[in-house]
Amino acid sequence: MESRLGQTASISIVIPAYNEEVRLPALLEKLDTEAEEAAAAAGMRLHEVLVVDDGSTDRTRQLLKAAEVENEWLHPVFPYDRNRGKGAAFAAGALRAAGDYVLLADVDLSTPLSELGKLTAAIEGGADVAIGSRAVAGAVVERGPAHRKVTGNTFNVAVRLLTGLRVRDTQNGFKLFPTKAVKRYAARLTCPGFAFDVELLMRADREGLRIAEVPILYMHDLRSRVSVASASPQMLREIVQLSYRLRVRKDDGVADSADIVRPA
Repeated sequence: MESRLGQTASISIVIPAYNEEVRLPALLEKLDTEAEEAAAAAGMRLHEVLVVDDGSTDRTRQLLKAAEVENEWLHPVFPYDRNRGKGAAFAAGALRAAGDYVLLADVDLSTPLSELGKLTAAIEGGADVAIGSRAVAGAVVERGPAHRKVTGNTFNVAVRLLTGLRVRDTQNGFKLFPTKAVKRYAARLTCPGFAFDVELLMRADREGLRIAEVPILYMHDLRSRVSVASASPQMLREIVQLSYRLRVRKDDGVADSADIVRPA
């Protein structure tokens, strides 16, 4: 996969993290042994891995600082002294990214880095943005609770109705964006929580970027602390507000300064 300069495209992996001292050692081991190889297999060159600490109160920050010494690709980011939300953490990482592309990944790597090649293939096939999906034909979902799937499907139907997006799975944490584009979205991000995925995709869609939804392997982490049932109502409220701003008011994509998510 080539950059516009005819060279192998580089990639920055951005991973938000909050109070992840239990799962962090496994992530760091996989990054050390798999990240560079996964990027190369996808036709890319690994530039950096930005793990963004979202104001953790456990030992996450200390573990990241210690791991940075051992891993040349790892660059921890500490933008906040208090928890701001996954969207805010991703924005802080994306704004610091220096690769040609930014890959959003989850701290549990529920979608393995080895799936990256599916996203780069979509980019090479003409897409501008490629997102991993659990809801399209060919996707493999392992260990996912049945109630979580039902709640997720209902949520995504509501998202499509509210936003006009044709994407069937906005929330899977495995998305590949051109860095220049995602920096624009990160600088204007107004959803600091889990609804940020929808905002990124809406802004990309507004600009006319082609979004490819790619079936991927997803392995649910039973240690996940995210409750879909409790998080969905708040996310839907944020999406209603976002849809009003971008679809009804049809603003230029720049929120009021008080609404923009900024690193502290």
